[in-house]
Amino acid sequence: MGSVNITLANGQLGATLQTADGTCGMVLTGLSESGGYTLGTPILVTSLDNLATQGISQTGNVFAYRQVKEFYQEAGSGAKLYLLLVPGTMKVNQMADGTNGNGAVKLLDYAAGAIKVLGIISNDTLVYPGGTGLLTTHRINEDVYTAASNMAITANTYSLAQKPFRCIIGGTSYTGTPASLTPITPGNNNHRTAIFIGDTVSGNAACLGLVLGRMSIIPVQRKISRVRTGAMTNSAAYLNATTLESTGGDAGVIATQGYMTWKIYAQRSGYYISGDETISDVLNDYRYLSRGRVMDKVQVLAYQTFVQEVDDEIPINTDGTLDAGFCKWLSSQMENQINNTMTANNEISSVSCYINPNQNILSTNTLSITIGIVPVGYATVINVTLSFVNPNA
Repeated sequence: MGSVNITLANGQLGATLQTADGTCGMVLTGLSESGGYTLGTPILVTSLDNLATQGISQTGNVFAYRQVKEFYQEAGSGAKLYLLLVPGTMKVNQMADGTNGNGAVKLLDYAAGAIKVLGIISNDTLVYPGGTGLLTTHRINEDVYTAASNMAITANTYSLAQKPFRCIIGGTSYTGTPASLTPITPGNNNHRTAIFIGDTVSGNAACLGLVLGRMSIIPVQRKISRVRTGAMTNSAAYLNATTLESTGGDAGVIATQGYMTWKIYAQRSGYYISGDETISDVLNDYRYLSRGRVMDKVQVLAYQTFVQEVDDEIPINTDGTLDAGFCKWLSSQMENQINNTMTANNEISSVSCYINPNQNILSTNTLSITIGIVPVGYATVINVTLSFVNPNA
């Protein structure tokens, strides 16, 4: 009996994997509200109105509400923000501690790998009532430095679990003496964590929500300090209780010490961010959040591409080497994925993937793959030479 059989082939179009690169999370000091939010409950917020429906009000949680309000001031309604409010008995270093199940890890686990940029900050007025226990020997809350050390371990643990993220910590209780901040010295390798100093209002906090809001809307390769993106949405900027304009060159000193802070430009209105340095050596490939976010995205794409190859069969030549055609095919899968997802969007300059066919996989059951990324460059310093020219000389 005659027939025509048609089979639909799948996987031929090279569809790209999607990653929500701008999803942020924030852990900060808060309060339970009667009939509303209960401390220690991780939630997903999508707007300022949505925050209210989840029981967090401006009157009941002044500190947290302002941070979230400034997040949406930058990000716009609809942006995803994972949020966790913790009690005033929890210091910022405890938030960052990976062994504290009620700190940042609670929110990270709730988000199940969705958080790409995490922010943590303490309300020092509540955590250290009357200043009791608050040390500012190195000109910000000393617990911030410990938090950075703790977060280096926590972030690395999640990266190893294929849930990479970068973290920004609010540099609270800044004393106004920038030269006495602990400088980021050679040998520091906490390239997953940055500290931001500065606020939109007078006080001892930091505008972490505003910074995260901007991070949520820029692509992974983009520096938060990019001038072309435009000024931040705040109408005032402070370093502790002093307006930025009244501090002289303090912001510049803070930035040269390795911290994120404010930046203003002559002949331009508004406030900008100084840079995106992390707590790492200047020679570290991932010193900047933008560099780290790029590699985090590559890591996620590589994992999602190769995890489906686990325990799959691999063709072997008679001499025990890997089939060259298979190596080329598999490496092309990775290159195409990154090119279609990142190179095409100018997030990187190029990618190469190589699988050495001379691997003894029969003995090791291990396939080694090398992926090389050429990042974009940045015009951080622009030197212009000006002179008069006499066309008749």
